Amino acid sequence: MKRLGDRTVVITGAAGGIGRAIARAFAAEGASLVLGDLAPTLVDARDEIHRGGGCVVAVQGDVTRSEDMAALAACAVDEGGALDVLVTCAGLGGSGLLAEQDEADWMRVVDVNLGGTYRAIRAALPHMMARGSGRIVTIASVLGKMGGYGFVTAYAASKHGVIGLTRALATELGSQGFRGITVNAICPGYVRAGMGVAMQSTKAGPMSGIEIFERYYRRQVPLRRMIEPEEIAHAAVFLALPESAGITGQAVNVDGGFFMS
Repeated sequence: MKRLGDRTVVITGAAGGIGRAIARAFAAEGASLVLGDLAPTLVDARDEIHRGGGCVVAVQGDVTRSEDMAALAACAVDEGGALDVLVTCAGLGGSGLLAEQDEADWMRVVDVNLGGTYRAIRAALPHMMARGSGRIVTIASVLGKMGGYGFVTAYAASKHGVIGLTRALATELGSQGFRGITVNAICPGYVRAGMGVAMQSTKAGPMSGIEIFERYYRRQVPLRRMIEPEEIAHAAVFLALPESAGITGQAVNVDGGFFMS
């Protein structure tokens, strides 16, 4: 049985990596999708869902532009009749040392990861408040709970902000009487997709995420493996289901035990 057949879901950063996996998972549950991204591969993500029999619309948009996020939210209401679930997955890595990284590059990471999350929520929230129900799932990181291990000041700062925004908004909505709207963050560890496999700066020079994990972090993860993007997607689906109605303001680690260890 498809558990989300009557829901319309907006996903930012849906063209690839974790976002695309989340789109596939929601489509498998019967949800109608509105996918947003700047990347040209957004069309490929849309077509993949179409081929699987899913109901999907793709809207090219930039999370640093409020008007683009407003258009994304409006599309969900126009096409699906409501905006039931928002998953904010658009993000940048932008590795570098704070003392060396260009200010514009550093601030862009924060603007996309934190500012983009804010803008997407700001556009979707009035639609949810008007109906008194909705689910907001932000994609943060375990680095939003720790300082990392160098070269990630912008990323870690932005993800700390995403977790703070998630918790503060959950409290704010509850205090205003909107108990049908939940707000939660998922905090991935090292994921075998997107930024998790991309080339990154390290003291030893540029290195792929997989190589970094195997060389430096594998022994710190109790499960001794990277997380698959589908595992993040399953967590996002759960947070949109009726069974998770009592969960809000949480930052859920999906990291193989990395943060705990």
